[in-house]
Amino acid sequence: MMSFTSARATGLRRLSVWVLALVILPGPGRADERSPLDAPAGDAWDRMLKLVRGGEFDAARDLSRSLPDGAVSDHVRQWLAEYSNQQAERERLNREDYDKYVRYAHERIERKEYELALRWAIQASDNLQTPAAILQEPWVVSLISAAMDEGARLRSQGKWEDAWKLYYYLGILDEREPRYEKLERECITHIRLDRMFEEGGKWDEPIRDIKWRMAEVALGYVSRFYHDEQVPFRRMAESGLEQLLILADSASARNVFDGLKSDVDRAAFRNRIQYKLDEVSAQREVDVRACTQVLHRALDINAETINLPESLVVSEMTRGAFDALDDFTSIIWPAEFPEFSKHTQGDFVGVGISIFKNVKAEIEVVTPLAFTPAYEAGVQAGDIITHVDGKPLKGISINTTVDIITGPEGTSVTLTMRRGDRSFDVTLTRKRVVIETVTGIQRREDDPQQWNYWIDRENGVGYVRVSSFARNTVDILKRVVSDLRREGMKGLVLDLRGNPGGLLDSAEQMASLFLSRNMKVHSIKGRNPQDDKEYFTRDDGPFTNVPLTVLVDESSASASEIVSGAIRDNRRGTVIGARTFGKFSVQNLIPINNNPDAALKITTARYYLPSGVSLHRDPDSPNWGVNPNIPVRLVRKEKTKYLQVQRRRDVLGPLADLDIDDEAENEPVAIDPADGDGSAGDGGAGDEGGAVPDGAVAPNDEGEDVKSGEPTAEGSMAGDGEPKEAALPQIEQPDENDRPQADPQLDTAMLFMRIALLAEGKQTLAAAQPDKTEAPVKK
Repeated sequence: MMSFTSARATGLRRLSVWVLALVILPGPGRADERSPLDAPAGDAWDRMLKLVRGGEFDAARDLSRSLPDGAVSDHVRQWLAEYSNQQAERERLNREDYDKYVRYAHERIERKEYELALRWAIQASDNLQTPAAILQEPWVVSLISAAMDEGARLRSQGKWEDAWKLYYYLGILDEREPRYEKLERECITHIRLDRMFEEGGKWDEPIRDIKWRMAEVALGYVSRFYHDEQVPFRRMAESGLEQLLILADSASARNVFDGLKSDVDRAAFRNRIQYKLDEVSAQREVDVRACTQVLHRALDINAETINLPESLVVSEMTRGAFDALDDFTSIIWPAEFPEFSKHTQGDFVGVGISIFKNVKAEIEVVTPLAFTPAYEAGVQAGDIITHVDGKPLKGISINTTVDIITGPEGTSVTLTMRRGDRSFDVTLTRKRVVIETVTGIQRREDDPQQWNYWIDRENGVGYVRVSSFARNTVDILKRVVSDLRREGMKGLVLDLRGNPGGLLDSAEQMASLFLSRNMKVHSIKGRNPQDDKEYFTRDDGPFTNVPLTVLVDESSASASEIVSGAIRDNRRGTVIGARTFGKFSVQNLIPINNNPDAALKITTARYYLPSGVSLHRDPDSPNWGVNPNIPVRLVRKEKTKYLQVQRRRDVLGPLADLDIDDEAENEPVAIDPADGDGSAGDGGAGDEGGAVPDGAVAPNDEGEDVKSGEPTAEGSMAGDGEPKEAALPQIEQPDENDRPQADPQLDTAMLFMRIALLAEGKQTLAAAQPDKTEAPVKK
């Protein structure tokens, strides 16, 4: 089915034919016969370069026709003409898809299938230059009203997941409307509780060892260190109590806890909590002390009535309370802390596999990691892990699976794997594993554990993708770029797309690699003036003279925005792609308990770019994120194509049964709240930058085609409350992904880099035959 999520990364061998025409400059002679390319002088050349630097490629193409004839002019005219043709084809496909999606949406509206109509409306908006313009269409206004009415009806019937889907898609269609997020959170809470307490579920795993004292300490730190002095403690208290009311109303929870099975005890609990809620709402001001007292009193009321486990009540109450703050402030409970630590340390002790829970709730291998026991033992992408040390994994969360697989260095673990119809055991010795955060354009054919960092060896263009900012990231990047320079690199493409961030000092160090001495990287302003700081480079970076292009997209966040913003504001390089996520807040980790470890991740400050602006994405922010120098926005079909390329590129070894081109319908589904986003390395490959709500996962980007004869949404109802499926025949709404296997953002970066290198006199005329020492990017 259709997919609606933030974009992530790029690249691999199968680039389109027209890209290859740009990659290898044709020329007379052999690989060792190279001559400098002298750029033509004159006003036309200068004006054309100015247009290219501004991303006005069509105008540059037109002007290039007036350049004097010669090798350079011919190449530039060819590059610009082919790029313009490709952009024209993209626009044609966008127009065709827009018309089709509007037609499909109207067909669903006529059948009162509002969820599917919203999904087609989103697809239509995505193919407009300004997606929000669709909100002015009368048919869309009417659709939104009908969907809201349908959502209210579904909520009244307790059909939380169906209601959530409507609010989820409404929020994508109009991301500036706050009421959708509030309704979505309510539905998600009910869905999460249903999943948490389903029969056979391990509801106690994620909340083990939680104590009230931890929450009390965390509230105190919020009072002292939260970036906004006006901490909304009244709203925190209200939200915490509201969460307990939802818990009391959960039918799934009643099946588990005797205290909730008693109507008398449950009514007493609800009435007393509601009284406290009304009492708090009537107060003009609530400080940290009053908020803490209210929440502690709720814990006492629980003990006096339904007597649910303290860990459950504290977990739910604080979940609600901290929802009143920003999306990045939360408590890291004991069950979560080890995995959280692995995400930022850059290494862990394990066997070296990235895993996720697939649609069948099986633990599936995404890929083995390089230089690890799993890869050396022949573990493949798509393998299913059924048992660990003889114990079945059915019903076990991702986090618990990770805990079981990891362990002390030098110890052994046996994984029972299923590959197709064959099951087998693999015994692995745990070792320290380094998480790979710096990768190239493709794996090397001679050694798949190594990366090829040349995207255009013939013309000296290197490519490095940084997937997150861990402790070891900058050291690895520095080594890779140094090696590229020694091998003749003249320009670098730094790909930060899909990078959710990581460590602040890693971002500072990375920016410093490319900036000159005493350049400003960013500043931090928080609640306490003594904590404010400005970060300047101390010395000239080792790569200050390397022509640089930085790729970003909607999923580039936090540390990625510091680096790309510093490069852009200091005019050190050119940023290309889509506006970034807009996470300009700084989090600190404050311990709230030892043995077991727990911590408060709290927003303490905002950071500002060298230009002096903070572009954090608040609900009411008119502007956010780093806007690229040259914007290149991808539609969803294009994102799907290049994500498939990236998946193939990242897989190490045979693909086994991994269905990267999964064409199944990708409905939004709720998952086990302990599973996070449903994926992790065996030491964690999670991130902090997702926009997916807690306890739910958005439709993923891997499906690409809508099948003909697509069924109506299961359980959707007509306006009179009768099921539609019995009355309405299925309709065909095919939507083949006909976009080329290309990466328009990377293509733009390569066009820009080649012309920029010509302008700086750094490019040489490549020979007709590629250099035999490194394979060029292949089709």
